[in-house]
Amino acid sequence: MSDWAGFCDTLDLGALVPPQLEHYRPAVVDGLTYFLENLSPDRTLAILADQAALPADAGVERRLVAIARHCPALHKLGQVLARDRRLPPEFRVLLQSLESMTPKAGLAGIRAELRRQLGPLEALGVRLDGPPLAEASVSVVVPFRGPDGERGVFKVLKPGIEDKLGEELRLLQGVGALLDERCRRYGLPEIAYEDSFAQVRTLLANEVRLDTEQAHLRAARTAYAGMRSVLVPEVYPFSTPRVTAMERVDGRKVTDMDRGGPRERRALAALIAEALLARPMWSLGEVTRFHADPHAGNLFATDDGRLAILDWSLVGTLGKADQVRLSQVLVGAASLDRERVARAVTELAGGAVNADALRGVVDDSLARLRGHLWPSLEWLQGLMDGAVMRARARFAGDLMAYRKVLQTLKGVIADVSEDCCPDTVLASSFLKRLAVEWGFRALVPPFSRHFTTHLSNMDLARLYVSLPLVAARHLGPVRA
Repeated sequence: MSDWAGFCDTLDLGALVPPQLEHYRPAVVDGLTYFLENLSPDRTLAILADQAALPADAGVERRLVAIARHCPALHKLGQVLARDRRLPPEFRVLLQSLESMTPKAGLAGIRAELRRQLGPLEALGVRLDGPPLAEASVSVVVPFRGPDGERGVFKVLKPGIEDKLGEELRLLQGVGALLDERCRRYGLPEIAYEDSFAQVRTLLANEVRLDTEQAHLRAARTAYAGMRSVLVPEVYPFSTPRVTAMERVDGRKVTDMDRGGPRERRALAALIAEALLARPMWSLGEVTRFHADPHAGNLFATDDGRLAILDWSLVGTLGKADQVRLSQVLVGAASLDRERVARAVTELAGGAVNADALRGVVDDSLARLRGHLWPSLEWLQGLMDGAVMRARARFAGDLMAYRKVLQTLKGVIADVSEDCCPDTVLASSFLKRLAVEWGFRALVPPFSRHFTTHLSNMDLARLYVSLPLVAARHLGPVRA
């Protein structure tokens, strides 16, 4: 076993933890040390060889990114954090290199893997069309030409990636158990970390299930068919559980868009908010799927002016009941109705929450709404975080994934256009949907929520009646 504890001690890891999260620094360092100490010897040697090859004065940021390139779970974490503006700017730039890396895999090895999975490419009428285009945490992307000259790409799993990811997911479970054991020492809230990490483990396991991703791609392509400004690549029939053959997308990362002016970038940012935030929250159906990994490397501005949403390996779902509850949280916040917000949060947590502590969380959250008529994404994130940390709420994995989506997209949208306010986009999207529904509301029972806004006529009536009181309370102290 290598002395990873000593190695981590030589790095000022704590400097990379945002000041507002300073109390997490010991837990972050110990968790990373546990993870690295328990990697298999051959992987440890490969990581240490890369570390030795770095310049002696390489900073902690560069060394951590080099480690992440060897570890798909840490690689994925780096992609999630790459646009988090609480982190130092220099560190964010390095993390952004993980969004889409320059491929290192040779074409000969990829060709051999494709032959193993698909048989002779000539028999399919397919030929490779150049070197690999990009490398992700678990796969490599290589272009091809199809039987009719169509341009496509193969997404090919890296050799041995299933074993690597499996090992890391087991280690993440161990990190969760470590935090459970030491949470009092760290001064952390007791929130069943091992169970939370188990939810993350279940989600990340789908990274190497390309057959599952192919099903997600087909479903998403159907779901977004009505949005002409959005492109989900078509999956081709010659795909396998280790290889996805799909339509090639011409474009660039949304954060690298250098054509057009501020208006075009603002429109693109608004489209991202509409497609990936508003649509999953406000849609019909018993279950709505959402893209659970919308880092900038998975979002392309196409050459023909559309938003391409790539890599559907990580997908979450929001059931109708949870969409209703989220809408109740927002309406309850807009009307400063503490009981409605607390009840909706309790239902979102399946009743697993400390009711007394939650009332305090809700009161503090509503107090922050003074002067705002509609709650922001940041407010919703703060409410959910407070419910978890202070009231020990146990949200399901998909809800936690959606909360992560909110955080990730907030940073991506800001990097695309500082002039775009996602809260304005969401409010506008909500009002448009409400306007479309208006003519049908006279035909349904007063308590029916069979609408994209998930609000019944009675919900709207209560909101309307509360408006004068809400206006007065925004001008005066918030009343419990």
